[in-house]
Amino acid sequence: MSKINIQRDHGTSKEKAKSAVQKIAEELQQSMGATYEWQQDTLLFKKTGAKGKIVVDDQKVDISVELSLLMKPLKGTIEQQISQRLDKLIG
Repeated sequence: MSKINIQRDHGTSKEKAKSAVQKIAEELQQSMGATYEWQQDTLLFKKTGAKGKIVVDDQKVDISVELSLLMKPLKGTIEQQISQRLDKLIG
């Protein structure tokens, strides 16, 4: 397994940050067929080859993704796309 960990301060309310994370989850579902569920302030998601969680607290968003061995060569690209999308949504 290969891991990706990204943290960002969101500089807004927890509710607004959770709303942005919800948009990310919906995009993952539509574009890649990922499934997700909320457990309080943590969004758990998975799809073939990857699983992870997004934790939202009062100050930051913390993303952890585990990639399968087959997805490992794409780690840099995936990490870059996650960072760009997160920066766009929560700035």
